[in-house]
Amino acid sequence: MTGRGPCAAQAGMEPVLEQALAWLARSVGYDAARALAYDPAAMIAVSFVANDRLDWDAAVSACWNKQAEADASHFRALARSKSHVELVTAEPRQGRQNPYWQNLLLPGFWRHEMRAAVVDDHGYCWGSITAFRNGQRPFRERDAATLGRKLHQIAAQLSRAMVDGPVASLPANAASLWLSDDGELLSTTPTGRDWLARLQTPEMPQRAQAILAALTARVTAAAARSGQAGSPRPVSVRLRGGQGQWIVLHGERVIALPGVAHGISVVIGPAGTACVLPLLAAAYRLTGREREVVSGVLAGLSTRQISARLHITTYTVQDHLKAIFTKLGVTSRGELAHHLAFQFN
Repeated sequence: MTGRGPCAAQAGMEPVLEQALAWLARSVGYDAARALAYDPAAMIAVSFVANDRLDWDAAVSACWNKQAEADASHFRALARSKSHVELVTAEPRQGRQNPYWQNLLLPGFWRHEMRAAVVDDHGYCWGSITAFRNGQRPFRERDAATLGRKLHQIAAQLSRAMVDGPVASLPANAASLWLSDDGELLSTTPTGRDWLARLQTPEMPQRAQAILAALTARVTAAAARSGQAGSPRPVSVRLRGGQGQWIVLHGERVIALPGVAHGISVVIGPAGTACVLPLLAAAYRLTGREREVVSGVLAGLSTRQISARLHITTYTVQDHLKAIFTKLGVTSRGELAHHLAFQFN
């Protein structure tokens, strides 16, 4: 049975991740495995499953290592690679030097790892899969090839699971959180605590802490990379709450006088149309022009008005609408608006 870690999220994503691990167990085999879903823009985990029981400390360590450690565990470079799959074997000396292996793998007696970035055919990374073996059974290139052939299909399923389903309404007010350098919540308002509660699920009561740990690690890494070149941009992550609500978190360094970093500031609140639409466009494989047409539909514009705004003919607008209908599985503007309204309630 698949165990779920504290990073677990919206109900629709976990079955996809679990099915991916079950398929990998049948097709390749492993001693342990982890699967995560990401906001593809931030590459921050918003959902997590494991084939075995993983305690809270290990889950937070996984979030931190995946987001902040400048070693081979970072999936961003893997997502840009040609194959999206990498095989690693840790020798004892390497394990002592590599925080990822030292914190996560060696305590579990795993020496061999196969890691993959779950990338779709447009280059968006929707998650990652990591499988482990111990002893004298390393993963082979044929195992990597087997997993590589499946990644586009898993990405398509995962992206749709991330955005499908109705959305509950949310209060309009955002809130501020102040975190320590290791992601611990230091202070917030009652509104902030309400927002954190919305991140949780009954099965995963510690999910908010994992998200904050991952966001803190990413902000810390971004600040370290920027150095003296200037202030880094805030790091943002979009995700669905326990009831399907779209929530966004923006994190950045707190700078105390005279310029000394002092923790992390996070603004948490409802994710509006401008924030969520790029994610929906990526999940439904919309082109840039199709996304502009959808924005016009959401604004209540007629075909003629969309045509004037985009400086294209009404016939071209209609062609784009037909392509959008096909991708979203609807048959009319009214049905399209109704479908999208579920996402922006």
